[in-house]
Amino acid sequence: MNKSNSGIDPDLLISPRALLLVFVALGALLYFGAMLLPSSLETEGRMMTLFLVMCGLAAAGWLLANWKPQAGRWFTVLASSAAVHMVGVWLDIPGSLFWAAIPVALAIPMLGLSAAAVAAVGESAIVFYLARYPTGGTEGYASSVVAALVTIWGVFAALCAMHYRVRQRCIWLDAYFEHAQQFLEEARDHRADLEQALEDLAHANRQLTLMNERVNVLRLIAEEAQKAKTRFVARVSHEFRTPLNMIIGLVDLMAETPEIYDVTPSPRMRETLQVVHRNCQHLSDMVSDVLDLTRIETDRMVLHRERFSIGAVVDSAVEAVRALMESKQLILQVTVSEDVPEVYCDRTRIEQVILNLMSNAARYTEEGKITVAVSRQDQRVQVSVKDTGPGISPQDLERIFEPFCQGTSDFWRDKGGSGLGLSISKQFVEMHGGRMWVESELGAGTTFVFELPISSPIAPTGRPGHQIREDWIWHERQSKPILPDSRYNPRLVICDETGDLHAMLPRYSGEIEFVKAQGIADAIGALKQAPAHAILINAPDPENVLSHIETLKRRSAGTPIIGCSVPRGAERARSLGVLGHLIKPIARADLKKAICAIDPPAQHVLAVDDDPEATQLLSQMLRACDSNLEVTIACSGEEVLDQLRSNPPDLMLLDIVMPNMDGWQVLEYITSHEELPNVPTFFVSGQDPRDQPPRSDFLLAAVDGGLSLNNLLRCSLEISNLLLQPEEPLDPALERTGEDALVLPSSPLPQATAPDPPPE
Repeated sequence: MNKSNSGIDPDLLISPRALLLVFVALGALLYFGAMLLPSSLETEGRMMTLFLVMCGLAAAGWLLANWKPQAGRWFTVLASSAAVHMVGVWLDIPGSLFWAAIPVALAIPMLGLSAAAVAAVGESAIVFYLARYPTGGTEGYASSVVAALVTIWGVFAALCAMHYRVRQRCIWLDAYFEHAQQFLEEARDHRADLEQALEDLAHANRQLTLMNERVNVLRLIAEEAQKAKTRFVARVSHEFRTPLNMIIGLVDLMAETPEIYDVTPSPRMRETLQVVHRNCQHLSDMVSDVLDLTRIETDRMVLHRERFSIGAVVDSAVEAVRALMESKQLILQVTVSEDVPEVYCDRTRIEQVILNLMSNAARYTEEGKITVAVSRQDQRVQVSVKDTGPGISPQDLERIFEPFCQGTSDFWRDKGGSGLGLSISKQFVEMHGGRMWVESELGAGTTFVFELPISSPIAPTGRPGHQIREDWIWHERQSKPILPDSRYNPRLVICDETGDLHAMLPRYSGEIEFVKAQGIADAIGALKQAPAHAILINAPDPENVLSHIETLKRRSAGTPIIGCSVPRGAERARSLGVLGHLIKPIARADLKKAICAIDPPAQHVLAVDDDPEATQLLSQMLRACDSNLEVTIACSGEEVLDQLRSNPPDLMLLDIVMPNMDGWQVLEYITSHEELPNVPTFFVSGQDPRDQPPRSDFLLAAVDGGLSLNNLLRCSLEISNLLLQPEEPLDPALERTGEDALVLPSSPLPQATAPDPPPE
């Protein structure tokens, strides 16, 4: 017997014991059948003998199978052959020769094909032998012998075919079982690996959770450090600007108008004063650059967008650096393509970028020329500044836009500079959605290039069908239609009492359509023209916000209402008579612009500052601007009010930070008392108002029908999540800006317009 690892016998050998039991049962059936049916005594005797013989054969085969299994199988096959022929001969049954196929059929499952072949040959021999002694008559006996032989070999052939197919299936099952066993072992191994991996993952998850907690703590520490740094920079800049204002102003007076000191400076003294003035101005510029960098890092940079010609900005920058280029005898070439359109950007910042690039080119180029080219590249305007200077080394090119980077060679360090200009310029360009890069080769010069997108302001979207007329005549289209972009912008209706919010919000997101409403009726009218995502209500007084919300809830079905209280910024200053903001250190040119800001120019100026030295400096600088100018000094808010009652000036330069009564309180007091004249005023301070972005003290949300508990819970979780996260812009691709700032000169302050959508 040949068994595989699976325990399946490919030869399908069966145990002989079951067949031996069949012998006993068949003998008993024949014996008791003969007893029950009428038969002769001779027949009953033969039945009895046959029963005993079959029982004996069964007992002998059973014992032999226990001792020698293979011998027991052969004995069983031989015993079945003997029993078949004994029954046929003793009982003289006709057609008993056909029973010779039974041992052949039993030999295959008992011993296999080889033994079955031997059994078939043996049975054929027995059939031939029995043919010599026919039973039941000789007539037709020969045909019975032939039929018996055919039956024997037919059964053998059929069983061989069946055995082959079953054997093949068993072999396939055995192979499949082995593969299944192999896969089972692999699955067990993988399960063990998976359990280990899950355990490692759980451990890593615990470690990651701990790390996240630590990162959150460190993030909060970093945010507090960032805020502390911003406060420190703002405070230090204020402290720097005040003494710098004194130094620059006094040095300027000593160098330009020495007669007020009754001295005549020598050439060496003039040269020394110019060195002091130049270094103080450099320090002032560095303070301004550091403040700009801090505003950019803290998302407080203000962009006053307007549409202007980039060529005009280039011309203005050329005039500013022309003296430096003429002193070094450099050739300047400016090329502006005719197809360059106007751009929608912050003119001041872009002019600062161009001026910075041209100044650097002139500073580091000793001979040759500087080329400025403005061209259009698809939907962008490209500006390049190329020089014939010494070029930049590859190691410096990698760090050229980093803050405080001044190059590794002594040549770059000798030229001075803070190393902030290029970094700030690159960030200015990126805030407008553009990009800046540099191309340079040692000994062949350097080219700085930046690109700005061409875009247009967003126009309010009208309601559907507002352009349809009844007298239109339909004409069949002659060309294939060009479908517009299916993208849409969110829409907010701004109902603002202060009038400032609609001007400030577009700077924080150019992807939102803001619709200005003067009051409740305008807001309802805007909703009828086109649906909106929400109505934003702003009022200085929280009680007014609540009353407006209650009114709108009944008339704006399905539209959420958001209430806030953002205080007045530039509008508040304008309403109090403020014309602009002078940031220390103050140049004489700024003072001249302030004097000429009113028509006719001021003849009497009131200078207000809590620092007596600062007021004395302002007085001297004003008289240096115009010797006939009457200047009055005040050191506190109370003195200002006394001067207004006794001798009202034409113009007031008012310091914001003062003890007891600051500049805002002075102006509010003047506005609330009709007996005091409203004097045109310029604020004077060392702090830039753009460093103090507006904020709302609260946020209210309402909708008609109220909020269900489910929505209330979801809104609470979402709002708390937003409030606890670090402040981020609405869209990283948009510029991050701050408060509307007061600017000089006294022309109407620029109103913010919505930034352009990205070009299609």
